[in-house]
Amino acid sequence: MERPIVMINKTKVFISVFFIYAIIYLSGLSLNADPSFYLITLGLCFFTTLMLLIDKEIVNPISILFPFVLGSYYYQFMLSDEQIVLSSNTVLSIFLFIFSYVLGVGFVLYNKTLMKTKKMPEHDFINTYYIDAVFVFSILIFFIECVVTGGFPFFIALIHKINIYEDMFFIPVLHYLVMLSSIFPAIYYFQYKRGKVTKLKFYVFTLISLFVLVNIMSRQVFILSVVFFFFVYAKSNKISPNRYILKVSLFSAFMFLLLGFVRIQSINNSVSQLEYLKAYAQVPSSRDVNTFDVTFNLYTSQNLVTLDEMVNNIEEAGFGFGKYTIQALIKTFKYDSTFDLRFPVEFDSFKRLGTIIADPYLDFGFFGVFLFAFIYGVLNSMIFMKAKYSSSVRYTLFWAMICYVMLMSVFTNFFNVLFTWIVFLFVFSITYGQSVKK
Repeated sequence: MERPIVMINKTKVFISVFFIYAIIYLSGLSLNADPSFYLITLGLCFFTTLMLLIDKEIVNPISILFPFVLGSYYYQFMLSDEQIVLSSNTVLSIFLFIFSYVLGVGFVLYNKTLMKTKKMPEHDFINTYYIDAVFVFSILIFFIECVVTGGFPFFIALIHKINIYEDMFFIPVLHYLVMLSSIFPAIYYFQYKRGKVTKLKFYVFTLISLFVLVNIMSRQVFILSVVFFFFVYAKSNKISPNRYILKVSLFSAFMFLLLGFVRIQSINNSVSQLEYLKAYAQVPSSRDVNTFDVTFNLYTSQNLVTLDEMVNNIEEAGFGFGKYTIQALIKTFKYDSTFDLRFPVEFDSFKRLGTIIADPYLDFGFFGVFLFAFIYGVLNSMIFMKAKYSSSVRYTLFWAMICYVMLMSVFTNFFNVLFTWIVFLFVFSITYGQSVKK
């Protein structure tokens, strides 16, 4: 019983030591290590300490916001020529979001004793034939898309050096089912561990899912698959996620860079990946940075620039009062045409990535940022507690999706993306259960 605690402590100590090394490295990355740099760094240290101490589990409601916090921290290094000095409203929105989110988390965790003594629902999978049918249908859609595209995208890009990602064919709405194949390895592993499917079936269906994932050419969807399998593996084998979190993080980063390399080589194989990324991200070639610095800055800083543009221009255009938050439903069911709702291109979070803050601010300004951040903190913490203190397969999968949404918060607000709710709905539909005293 003592071993998991030792593993937890070892992992946290390693993260702490690595963090100290990272701070030293980042000090060299900064062109001007002025008082503001040290103040912001102190804030990052405080947040990191909080996420390590708030719970025994390293993957907790605070730590899943770390990519957003780190992305905001990276902005000050101004690696790209596209970056600008953020307006005071944007900076205030970022700090307000982080503060309110932590407040929401603290509100739930402060009362976690009440949740631990409540009746926890115990969920299991329904008939496996329904899950099989959805899986087969998603694979059928995938093959139809490949036929129209002209082959399997990954191999077209790798062999023929063609930027196939821009020309891939997706069947509207139904393509979400193809993306849904990312969570099937986790689902079938859960079933295999409970003796509901054979090892052969698990391996075959997992290999098919991985083949689909590689050919979707989406790094975000691949990360979703890794996140789901990570939590299911830990839950099924009754081990702490702390034990494998570092290995999984490194593997995800490696695959993200690898898939990006294939896409880059399909565009231009005459330069190195680092040189191409510098040119693409408008990082001066003379700047002494590595591939991680450029990639991370590219997928965070540009989104903060977009957020700044939205924040500075929405008051003149007029706040949305809810239409941006439910934009996915409005556009899916054509309510925008029915009620003549306009979504200017410069505020369209479907086409422009403005981090998780964009839509709340576009709808309600600072109040929206504070309110939604608090709600996200409360919601995420409640799901975390239910996943941690029960053996419910439903809440394990819900927590995995929550973690993915927050990991992607530095890109856009996946709470407002239809695919997220399709995943939640699918998980809800394939699980059933009854309340039992825990």
